[in-house]
Amino acid sequence: MRPYVADSSEWKCLLQIATVGLLVSFATGTGTGGRVGPYLAPSWSADFRLNVGMIFSQSHGLYFHDRPHLRNRQILTLPIGLFRPGDVAEYDLLNRGLWHNVTVGQAADAVCKPTPQPHYFDFMSGLDNGTHRGSSVVEGTACEVWTALLPDGTRTEACIAEDGVPRELNSTANLLIGHITAAFKGKTSMRLKNVRVGALGDETFAQTTACASNYPTPPCSDPGSSQVTTLNLYRIRSAKEPDEIQNRNSGDALGDMAFLCGETAGQMYNGSVITHWRLTANTSWGQYAYCVYVDGENTCLGGTDRLVGRESGFGLGSGPLQGQCSENADCGSWFSLPAAGQCRPGETVGTSGCTWGGAVALRSIAASCLFEQRLLAASCEREFGKAPFARSAAILEAALASSDPDKGGCPDAFTTLEQTGQLLVV
Repeated sequence: MRPYVADSSEWKCLLQIATVGLLVSFATGTGTGGRVGPYLAPSWSADFRLNVGMIFSQSHGLYFHDRPHLRNRQILTLPIGLFRPGDVAEYDLLNRGLWHNVTVGQAADAVCKPTPQPHYFDFMSGLDNGTHRGSSVVEGTACEVWTALLPDGTRTEACIAEDGVPRELNSTANLLIGHITAAFKGKTSMRLKNVRVGALGDETFAQTTACASNYPTPPCSDPGSSQVTTLNLYRIRSAKEPDEIQNRNSGDALGDMAFLCGETAGQMYNGSVITHWRLTANTSWGQYAYCVYVDGENTCLGGTDRLVGRESGFGLGSGPLQGQCSENADCGSWFSLPAAGQCRPGETVGTSGCTWGGAVALRSIAASCLFEQRLLAASCEREFGKAPFARSAAILEAALASSDPDKGGCPDAFTTLEQTGQLLVV
């Protein structure tokens, strides 16, 4: 199955919609000469530096923008020295029409994660009818500051130069997952330089080999086999979120260190809850999916149908294909659990093709206990750049294994369910 890309008739439809939109702009006095927003260059490319949320910082790459043909691309390198000095993650983010294809890794290790979007999106979206906020100078280039608020709550601020290209841009859109949810808690911040204004060819927006011919990646073994394993997984969540594991991402103890040992993890997860789950899964392992909250429910995108997805922490383990078929003893493993593969109560894994089941939430604790009582941050600092984070992972395991502080345990967390007003121990 290849990631979907609109055929020629659908592209004509999309372009007709874009053309109608431009005509409406002219008719309402928002086009050239009567424009209420800034001039935006239709096609351009640039180098950029990037910060995404509180995890990725000081990243860099190339940006390609072609609004007339509803396409844009970002190719970026993200330094992540958490596990080993010099580690980098490579991402290729291609938006064409209603599809957002993420390619993680390079060459034979690249994995494609296609994600549908409700409508075409680029970081300029909404700015053509934006609000002027003043003037500024970015690295010697004069620019005008404009802001935009999209109907889904996405906020954008850009300082746009005379050539119609931003030199600085901040957005609440999730660069990696695409414009499918406004639930992203971080901020994408971008500085652009070496701007090149002009038309861009089709080759600039060609699919990666991973998306064109290797999606999804083959499972690690026959999904119909009887090979199963017991997984102990940990999920970091809001205290207001239902205590569920289907259509969600989780990790083993080592894998969760990718988040809990981040530089600002104590601040990021203040108020969050961590739950220890135990379940049984078929070891066929598909590719890891991004599971997100969209339109009132969780959904997993870019995975392998019903299969449990697996990859190493940030895909930086020593195993190929982002750690899909590896033990990942260095960076731990992340898992995606599609609801389509969940066994019904009482069924064994493999019944009617189900791939995982028997999930039990054993205990939940406040994330703050890890940092304030169990001093996880200090342990992480000692192991920083020296994966595996074995001692830090052991702190997480002990905190959820018992409520006895003498055994490294943390007390049970309480969760308020706003819709019922009940107070439950989970």
